[in-house]
Amino acid sequence: MTQWDGLTSSNSLGESQRICVLGATNRIQDIDEAILRRLPKKFPVSLPSASQRRSIFSLTLKNTRLSPHFDLDTLVKVSAGMSGSDIKEACRDAAMVPVREYIRESKKSGKNMKAIKAEDVRGLHTDDFFGRKGGALQMRRQPEVDEWEDSKASPETLSEVDDDPQVSVPV
Repeated sequence: MTQWDGLTSSNSLGESQRICVLGATNRIQDIDEAILRRLPKKFPVSLPSASQRRSIFSLTLKNTRLSPHFDLDTLVKVSAGMSGSDIKEACRDAAMVPVREYIRESKKSGKNMKAIKAEDVRGLHTDDFFGRKGGALQMRRQPEVDEWEDSKASPETLSEVDDDPQVSVPV
């Protein structure tokens, strides 16, 4: 941090050049105060809307074999409040569930694991995103509607206005 003070740069001709330091985090509370003082501009970006979450899921899962009963609408609804990075990580974790199942079954039956074919591994199910079936806890199903009435909130309000792509940028 002490090297940031008075930081200068020049090109090959000795002319001064601008330096731009850009950082991104979803855990600003964990960043040291000294760093925050040296990065005075903050541009908060809102969580993705329902349509943006749908696009993130579609893009992330585009080369993944899906079950015929895969329900993208359910995932879009329960992912309210998740960042794009969270959704990508949930997709990665869920995609490993069928692979882990295949490996477990192959080991149990004594199959040769040297020649695994992609078509032997089942497609991704919606339920692979919930619980600890394959490893990390991915997503949680939303509470029933009557549970939301008690808190005066709704699943739709978790990510601001779900279909409004507005981004707040304080100066």
